[in-house]
Amino acid sequence: MSATDGFPGAGIMGECVRIHDWTATPLGPAETWPQSLRTALSIMLSSAFPTYLAWGPELTSFYNDACIPIMGDKPNGLGRPFPEVWSEVWDTIGPITERAMHGEASYFEDLALTLVRRGHPEATWFSFAYSPIRDETGGVGGVLCTVHETTQRVHAETALRQSEARLQAAIDLVDVSPYTWDPATGALDWDARLRAMWGLSPDTPVSLDVWMSGIHPEDRARVEAALAHCVDPAGDGVYHIDYRVIGIEDGVERWVSTHGRTTFENGRPVCFTGAALEITERKRAEAALRESEARLLAILDQLPVGVGLADREGNITLGNQMLQQYTLVNIPSRSPKQAGHWRAYTPEGQPLSPSDYPGARALRGETVVPGIDFIFTLPDGREAWTRVSAAPFHNAARERLGAVFVVQDIDREKRAEERFREFAAHSTNAFWIANAGDRTLEYLNPVFETVFGTTQNAFRHDISRWIEVVHPDDRARVAEAFGRTALGVVSVEEFRITRTDGALRWIRNTFFPIRDEQGRVRRTGGIAQDITRHDGRFVYIVDADGTSRESLSRVLWEAGYDVRAFPSGKAFLESAPALVSGCVVLDIQQPDAGGLAVPRELKARRIGLPVVVLGDAGGDVTFGVHVMKAGAVDFLPLPYRTDTLLAAVASAAADIRQTEEVHHEAGRARARMAEMSGREREVLAGILAGQTNKQIGRDIGISPRTVETHRAHVMQRLGAKTVPDAVRIAASAGVQAPRRSGDGG
Repeated sequence: MSATDGFPGAGIMGECVRIHDWTATPLGPAETWPQSLRTALSIMLSSAFPTYLAWGPELTSFYNDACIPIMGDKPNGLGRPFPEVWSEVWDTIGPITERAMHGEASYFEDLALTLVRRGHPEATWFSFAYSPIRDETGGVGGVLCTVHETTQRVHAETALRQSEARLQAAIDLVDVSPYTWDPATGALDWDARLRAMWGLSPDTPVSLDVWMSGIHPEDRARVEAALAHCVDPAGDGVYHIDYRVIGIEDGVERWVSTHGRTTFENGRPVCFTGAALEITERKRAEAALRESEARLLAILDQLPVGVGLADREGNITLGNQMLQQYTLVNIPSRSPKQAGHWRAYTPEGQPLSPSDYPGARALRGETVVPGIDFIFTLPDGREAWTRVSAAPFHNAARERLGAVFVVQDIDREKRAEERFREFAAHSTNAFWIANAGDRTLEYLNPVFETVFGTTQNAFRHDISRWIEVVHPDDRARVAEAFGRTALGVVSVEEFRITRTDGALRWIRNTFFPIRDEQGRVRRTGGIAQDITRHDGRFVYIVDADGTSRESLSRVLWEAGYDVRAFPSGKAFLESAPALVSGCVVLDIQQPDAGGLAVPRELKARRIGLPVVVLGDAGGDVTFGVHVMKAGAVDFLPLPYRTDTLLAAVASAAADIRQTEEVHHEAGRARARMAEMSGREREVLAGILAGQTNKQIGRDIGISPRTVETHRAHVMQRLGAKTVPDAVRIAASAGVQAPRRSGDGG
């Protein structure tokens, strides 16, 4: 039996030792091995602990089954020299082995070694002991190494330390204090930071009583309720509450925010883990913000407009009292748009999309000023006009936080504008408003086209182009008056225009400036009146029957009148504002003639065209009264005689001539008075009051001689030779004598 047959139960490496060719090694055949080697080898192979044996001067290697995983994919080290098997770490373990061969035992814990055992360098850690083995001579025959690889544990401990370091860094960064509480014993574990929140020194013992004693008396009931909730097995175990603390040793009031959760086993609370954060500064900032918002709202509530702030999602977070009546909800509001109460329209008259509302555009970064006009429906169903402006607002880093918006009540302004437009639309005078800077047209009433015979679009971008229709001989004077208006001067000019149809008309235009609240001229305006004088020779026939219309036209034309016939009342009324003075002959027998609606409309629109009505009274003796009340000047029942018709038209023409003369004289008087200086008007007022030069001078602070000079200028401007002439001319212009002190009435 060989020496290697004596290792029963030695496992894989025992079998490897038995069959290995030892004759090729420095140890020679196994039968020649000393007993000390065989004993050490038997102990090593039978051990369940990783063990390595190096024997003899050449340090021939042996190792057991438990050591195989440590070897990895290294070549079989059995029988090879120890330095050759572990060459990559021999610089470290070689000196240790040498000391062991000299009889010195060594122990190392978590020694770092870089091994090559899986085809690449690998950082490893080992705890091991090197023990010398004595041979029969008493000397050291070899080294026995018991080894335990601790690489996984070292990695795990390193990862744990790193994780704990990261956690502690995070805790320190946000000043959070983790703590634990044992619901069974009441034991608390607090760090120094948490103790400081309670105004305690770092080494002061803490307990449930200490914790409770530091809580503000007004908050203690809330904290106790939250604590009872988190230890209730029927609940979720969550503890979250903000409360105040009165420092136990320093008396300082602080705010803390605490979060935690209870762990239950078999329905019993066994552990509570939580974290506390001091939020005193945050609470102070919130209180300061509330105070600031209160002051801001107190200021905003004094404003006559609604002002509000909206967050990024469009929720109203702040708004004054005036805004409440427009949102119809309390503020802060989670339903700010109130789309059903607001209506706005595009220039084409289409409903404006909510995405184009000022608030929505401001949230996208746009500034919407001066705003968009909306119709706002009040709770009682009434509608009011509002104007909404909006702009984005940002923080110091230019990050968009939301939008600020302003809601103005413009209902009175809008209603006045509607009344103005209604008035201007029905006026027989042309009316225009233009920007004083770039002269773009802002408003032009419809009658302009009928008086001037030119479309509005011709002057849309530059109102001064209307000078092109002015007679060449009058243009310089009119252009000068137009220019003076932008400087704040009111003037009245009479001039000729040539319409596109070739007709020549006389126009009296009043040029006037329109100032803003600061007194600056921002717009200019004008009122143009057709003052072309006619002798009443124009007759306008309105008759829906073609045969009758031709017969009437022939009779009147043969009588010397200029005749123009219309087939319907609608056609006539469309042209009426542009027609020169003349008489209207209206045959109401056909429905299309418009009936009595024609004189009524002329009367309502103050168009001075007298109407003679022809019709069948149907035996109603009061029908003529109805006709006259409708605005007609005469009624001829059918059948009528030709001479009766001509007499009625002649009478209307005479009235036209008289009216024209009165209007013309009044126009001349107004123009002359517009040319007077302020002092001359004061003297005129004294003349109309019947005062002497001395009385006038005393009232206005000038000498009687100076009054005499102004009096002469006034009489000359009016074209009056006597005081009664001056009174009559002034009266025709609408100027009455001022009431003197002591007059009755």
